[in-house]
Amino acid sequence: MTIYPNPNRKKIRGSHVLVISCAVCKGFIAHYQKVGESNLVKMYNDRIIDGVVDFSQHHGAIFCPNCGERIATRYVTKMDKKEAYRLVPSAFNKKKV
Repeated sequence: MTIYPNPNRKKIRGSHVLVISCAVCKGFIAHYQKVGESNLVKMYNDRIIDGVVDFSQHHGAIFCPNCGERIATRYVTKMDKKEAYRLVPSAFNKKKV
């Protein structure tokens, strides 16, 4: 399993790092910088630190490399016009590092 660094990553002040993993097979998906204590609904592309998916290329969705489960779908937010991934609520686990 190869871990790809995200070339679009920016450092975010006041954030904490989450490990995102697949809910089915418990495989690693990505490290993410989360701001605030609310629920994780979407992942902005510029806050993803690294992952098993190459984020330099445009993907329509994020799938688990081990079991093929769909974790998130790519979209552009209406307010910010930023690229983000909308997470499937029951498809992932998160853990604070």
